[in-house]
Amino acid sequence: MADWQDYLKLMRGLSRTLEQLSQVEREKDDAATRGDLAGVEACMKREQVLSLSLRGCDQKRDAMLAELDLRGVTLGQLESRSPEELRLETKAVVEELRRQYAIFQAASKAARDTLEINLRAIERVQAIRAGDSLEAAEQRKTHQTDFRA
Repeated sequence: MADWQDYLKLMRGLSRTLEQLSQVEREKDDAATRGDLAGVEACMKREQVLSLSLRGCDQKRDAMLAELDLRGVTLGQLESRSPEELRLETKAVVEELRRQYAIFQAASKAARDTLEINLRAIERVQAIRAGDSLEAAEQRKTHQTDFRA
């Protein structure tokens, strides 16, 4: 029973991490909307840290599933495979994890879409500036005076 409780604790931790990732995605979306490149970069760094945390949790989850003889068992099947006295708790943990994952997916898509839109706008501005820079450089070349003594 302690092993199953540990597994539920890990699943709750995954839910919290997904919740944090969702918040980072919302902040990244806001920063991208404002054109705050430093804010987007800060969010991406936090996102990387949380992603590494998820990877570590995934490795622990795999090991726990093996210990509980639950390899290949889907999230939807956990409730039926849980100890009888922990079925309701397992159901609640699974539902929360699914909910947090759905929230994360929506926040991630919104941030990605905003970044893509702003990236296109940035690329257009850079192309215009690069054109202006090339034009200015050409003008300097043609308007230079060669002084030789």
